[in-house]
Amino acid sequence: MINKKLKVLDLFSGIGGFSLGLQKTNYFETTLFCEIEKHCQRVLSKHFLNTPIHSDVKTLHVTPNEYDVMCGGFPCQDISIGGKGAGITGARSGLWFEFKRLIAEGKPKYVIIENVNALLSRGLSQILQDLAEVGYDASWTVFDSKYFGVPQRRRRVYIIGVRDGIPASADIFEFGRRDNSQHKQQMAIVDKSFTSNFEEKCTGRKLSYWTTQRSNQLAECGLSNTIAKRDYKSATDLVLDNGKLRRVTPEERLRLQGFPDNWFDDCGLSTKQKFQCNGMTVPVVKHIGELIQRFDNERI
Repeated sequence: MINKKLKVLDLFSGIGGFSLGLQKTNYFETTLFCEIEKHCQRVLSKHFLNTPIHSDVKTLHVTPNEYDVMCGGFPCQDISIGGKGAGITGARSGLWFEFKRLIAEGKPKYVIIENVNALLSRGLSQILQDLAEVGYDASWTVFDSKYFGVPQRRRRVYIIGVRDGIPASADIFEFGRRDNSQHKQQMAIVDKSFTSNFEEKCTGRKLSYWTTQRSNQLAECGLSNTIAKRDYKSATDLVLDNGKLRRVTPEERLRLQGFPDNWFDDCGLSTKQKFQCNGMTVPVVKHIGELIQRFDNERI
């Protein structure tokens, strides 16, 4: 018997990283996007044919049990270190409360939330309290994209909310396995392999990043800083490529997030729009989808 796929509402969809990662598990199916940016909508329309797109989270309403999963990385501008420090109540990051409203309305089985590492001190406790208020147990962790097959240092907070509760014995994020010595050794091996990995995954030539977020020196580490929308034409986009400085290409940025090179093809995006298309690291989301799939099957 083939299990029916879990229906997903993808909020703050961007260019579809959440849905692409979940789709790769073959356990989830996105049936509605919510994305306000027109250029991102064009990318979604290309890759997710016949999946409707709602343009404004503030006007979206859902019915109970309409979706099995709600996922989204709500805006981080007021939470991130580079922001103005307003936190989760800021004009942009305050859209979390629309996310909360939709969770309360729709009562999905699972909720997946993503945001920047600064959320740990600028809103995590609020989100956990809000989830409990609308009937969800939650577990959270921090994943760094560099351990998921892409050469990018990108630490992000991920929260999984479960409507029917999380048993005390459950280990959704596999904390136990991640704490053993074998896993730590595997992580150490990955730490040493970034240069060769980046040669294979990108242009086949050695690249070194101008790491202005942590250093003012070039270093042939093969590991990118966290890519961000504001990086367009900035120093953080410079790489040393065979002795010459140049900007990272949109295709290389896609690879740093685990997307196919042709993700923007035939979407009519300008170079600036391509650089401003930010989002989830696809392999990380795929892993989270697999964790939920395992948890869901154990409860059947």
